[in-house]
Amino acid sequence: MYVQSAVFGRFDVFGFTPNIILMLIVTFSLYRKTYEAYAFAFVAGLVLDTLSAGPFGLHTAIFMAVVFVSGLIVDEDHTKISATFASIFLICTALVFYVTLWGIVSYQAKSFTFSGFIFLLAQIAFTVGVFFLVFPYLRKLFLWEEKVGDIRSR
Repeated sequence: MYVQSAVFGRFDVFGFTPNIILMLIVTFSLYRKTYEAYAFAFVAGLVLDTLSAGPFGLHTAIFMAVVFVSGLIVDEDHTKISATFASIFLICTALVFYVTLWGIVSYQAKSFTFSGFIFLLAQIAFTVGVFFLVFPYLRKLFLWEEKVGDIRSR
């Protein structure tokens, strides 16, 4: 969360910054055990809810729902998940996440603007683009146990 706000906040492209936490939650829920993903999603959501000015519990609920849905989709052999599937899952997750945030902010401000919706779609596209670039590294990060097990079995 610190990396997202401190580091990537300075490297915006036309006002867009990638949502690193959402990318980590999606990758974590696809490549790790479900109970680990639930714990990570809960802690990350709770910290973001505490630090953000939005409604309390929104991040936690969305992140927990991401883990729940990924648990329904992914079987036990999570090592064979392709980058395309992970990206499609991220697109759907980001769409739900940002539309929910946009809806709540627009409802509180009592103004639904088309430009806000276009900005939301551009933010999703930017997050997915960055996800394509960092996905191989995230996959290696979360599949480290399989490599250690392969080395030990030799």
